[in-house]
Amino acid sequence: MAMHVEVFRHRVNPDFQGEFDELYARMVTVVKGLKGYMSHKVFTAEDGEKVLVGYFEDFEAIEEWDVHPEHKYAKDRGKNGVFLEYDVVVAEVVEHHAMNFSDNNYK
Repeated sequence: MAMHVEVFRHRVNPDFQGEFDELYARMVTVVKGLKGYMSHKVFTAEDGEKVLVGYFEDFEAIEEWDVHPEHKYAKDRGKNGVFLEYDVVVAEVVEHHAMNFSDNNYK
């Protein structure tokens, strides 16, 4: 089974920042409880765009996350006001190299 990553680029609608913060906090709790979730990190670009990179043990774990009822609700809210824009990419990791990252095990 190959590790998979989910790259989630997004911009939050400032009018919905509070709702986003609450949804995000809940989604972190939910995804950390799923079998196959490894870790995630959020990065902020110079122009304010946020990029979340999530690591999963396999594609089945991403599928479980995708159909989780609370995540489906959060995605619906994102599409209906919370996000100004978003883009999601799911990919299989075919090669991986790292050096000196303390979180290299993604746990």
